[in-house]
Amino acid sequence: MAKRVTALAFRPLFAQIKELIVERVRAGEWQAGNPLPSEHEFADFYNVSQGTVRKAIAEMAADNLVERYRGKGTFVASHTDEREHSRFFHIVGNDGVKRLPGSEPLSCQRSQATKDTQKVLELGDDKTVVIAERLRLIDDVPIILETITISDDMFPGFSEAWNGKIPNEFYPLYETKYGTRVIGAKERLSVITATNRVANLLGLSPGTPLLQIDRTAFTFGEQPVERRVSQCNTAHYHYLSVLN
Repeated sequence: MAKRVTALAFRPLFAQIKELIVERVRAGEWQAGNPLPSEHEFADFYNVSQGTVRKAIAEMAADNLVERYRGKGTFVASHTDEREHSRFFHIVGNDGVKRLPGSEPLSCQRSQATKDTQKVLELGDDKTVVIAERLRLIDDVPIILETITISDDMFPGFSEAWNGKIPNEFYPLYETKYGTRVIGAKERLSVITATNRVANLLGLSPGTPLLQIDRTAFTFGEQPVERRVSQCNTAHYHYLSVLN
């Protein structure tokens, strides 16, 4: 069980409580979809006010770590295809409609991590990665070429399961099969031009401008778990991020 805490002058008490609860979730005390104890139970256990617990839980909800349902309680958030799509997929049609993309696998292979990949995924010099390529299609038209890189140690057997067994959305798979939850991501946007190969895959002319999204997904403690580079044809689509 986690230890009781007392207030520290340099850190808000609710932040300490949040950190302790998150650590217990990270340790697997409550699995995805499980209910958390009530605010009253947490307040009693940590010897703090319910208001302090309520603020800690609210922060966790804002970080998409938990989901709150009126009359039912607070539950550890879990990934679904729809949840991943709504939170992490930012390509929207110019008609304002956000469509769930399909997938067409291209390749999946092991490789030694490059220096750049080592830095992004925080890997050692001798580590192996799995590099998967696929097209994302909307209305059966290829719109995005994705290159996904993950640690072979963190996701053993991923490359063997690639043939016809990988779902459309990866984050639920990471969670259910490997116990690794993606809780956030950082994205860098840039404009590139299509190489001959990419142009052929996306049905474009070489040199066509593309939007490149370089995303690093991370789990608890901001530990990186995946790098995903998406080359997007934005002729009829655009990138949309809503800030609340």
